[in-house]
Amino acid sequence: MTEHEANRSRIPVPLQKVVRSVLNRLAVGSNVTTGTNFRAGLGSRVNSLHGLQVGNNVSVGPGSVIEVDGVIGDFALIARNVQIVGRMDHDFSIVGTPIVEGIWVGDRKPREDDKVSVGRDVWIGAGVIVLGGVSIGEGSVIGAGSVVTKDIPPYSIAVGSPARSVGSRFPNESDRQRHAAALDILTISKRASNDTIK
Repeated sequence: MTEHEANRSRIPVPLQKVVRSVLNRLAVGSNVTTGTNFRAGLGSRVNSLHGLQVGNNVSVGPGSVIEVDGVIGDFALIARNVQIVGRMDHDFSIVGTPIVEGIWVGDRKPREDDKVSVGRDVWIGAGVIVLGGVSIGEGSVIGAGSVVTKDIPPYSIAVGSPARSVGSRFPNESDRQRHAAALDILTISKRASNDTIK
């Protein structure tokens, strides 16, 4: 861990490894696989009914709840109090059946609209809600308090309820390609250093 990385944590350096391990164990539920250097904030919860793959170097902020199937890419930064949840967790269309007694997502086969895909190097701001069935493209930034109900293109800056793209993270395609290439190199180098540590 570099000096810069150590200074980003409020946990005293000598305790970081132990505290992170405990926080991660408390946060991660069933059917979830996490990559190396996963960091879960205090009170966060990551769970899936049918399967969620979380990449390497992903950070989930305090109080965040992730309860979907799908994938979260490498280097994703999920701020505090974010909710990534299903869109159709309870069937409310059955005439004569109260919602609380309707078919629940865990009682049926998984569907595509249960899944969320968060690309690598995505920053999801504080208090964002992401509903099932959406894809947030690589390198995108989702502004605090937004509600994501539809797909967000790669390298977009999106805000609002519902969230919509209001700009691009980089001014041109050349910068986007250079950034993606740099992420590829960083991924390989981090993977190599993690293999060396093992």
